[in-house]
Amino acid sequence: MQGIETGRLKDGARAAQARDAAFGALQRRDFTDAEARFRELVDRPRPDPQDHFGLAMALYEQQRWDDSLVQLEAACAREPRFVHAWLYQGVIHELAGRTRPTAGAYLRADRLMQRMPAEAIPPEVRQLLARGSRFLGETLYGELSTELQRVAREHGGASVGRLEPAVDMFTGRKPLRYDHPRWRPGLFYVPGLPPRTFFEREDFPWAHEVESATDAIRAELREAMARKSGFEPYVQHADGTPEARVWKGVNNSTDWSTLHLVRDGARREDAIATCPVTASTIFAVPDLHAVPGYGPEIMFSVLKPKTLIPSHRGSVNGRLVVHLPLIVPPDCGHLRVGDDRREWHEGRLMFFDDTFDHEAWNGSDQRRVVLIFDVWNPHLTPPERAAFSAVLVTTAAFERELLGEPVPPGV
Repeated sequence: MQGIETGRLKDGARAAQARDAAFGALQRRDFTDAEARFRELVDRPRPDPQDHFGLAMALYEQQRWDDSLVQLEAACAREPRFVHAWLYQGVIHELAGRTRPTAGAYLRADRLMQRMPAEAIPPEVRQLLARGSRFLGETLYGELSTELQRVAREHGGASVGRLEPAVDMFTGRKPLRYDHPRWRPGLFYVPGLPPRTFFEREDFPWAHEVESATDAIRAELREAMARKSGFEPYVQHADGTPEARVWKGVNNSTDWSTLHLVRDGARREDAIATCPVTASTIFAVPDLHAVPGYGPEIMFSVLKPKTLIPSHRGSVNGRLVVHLPLIVPPDCGHLRVGDDRREWHEGRLMFFDDTFDHEAWNGSDQRRVVLIFDVWNPHLTPPERAAFSAVLVTTAAFERELLGEPVPPGV
């Protein structure tokens, strides 16, 4: 057995030496020699993805695009996170005029690198990512323009007046320019909306109907909490990721737990069945933010004593987040949105734009519980809401198609 392991080590060392020599030939721009050396390596049992990539580069430099593509695909099959190989697949497809495969390869590379700090990305990769981003932006812009034209035909040109510049910024055709220094939607920004942190309940004619159901909703909450079923940490990120660092203190923690009736627009039927008054009350809200794959969001949010939800921002300024406070102990604390702070009062709705930086604090010795749901920003007209929805739904379908994921019915 020891002899076998020694043989494997020697074989690995020989392969490493041969690989170094092959990459040396690439650096010397002796592409014929590099091709021969890399072919010997890829013909070995279990070749390294780098061997396929090196051979692809030797072929690429000889402008043998199709042969190069075969090796790039082999590299990605062996190592799906091989960003450099995905990028060159995109380049070759782009040279051949194949729009969808080009966009798909570039999108995979973009997804793999989106959490990587820019300064940690090698210059060549950064240049290829920028090339891919431009291509993706132009391709998506074509899709979204078609959708906005459809909405304009149905609802009139005013329905897309603010959405057209939003799409220009979203796809990178124009730089992002925010109307307020604290306004930073993480996904999609619509210019021209008034930058307000909190909205008043008087802006929503249906507010009283929701507030009048507070006692019944609270009773369903208490039953759900007594069953201790369905509640889970709201924030769940893998340790060591940038998101885990942002959410330090509540990541994968029941200090902030939630019971969802609807999440990202997907109904949780068990929770809905056990909280029928809550569900029927919120589903009846006429301004409920409903975009397939994105909203509404309806959940009970439980914050344990002495717990801070750290400052963060939401994804789109076309919606507002609503709190219906259900259990608010004395000296509970506050919700800060931008530079404004407000306290919760049981049974009184609170509306805010979560794309401003915001945080919540429970400074009491008891749990604080609110019902959270999201509604349309009232400054978006119904036709604008249709255009807004079309942008998000089309983008999601575009990305799922490129990444090889099935598109759900109706999306």
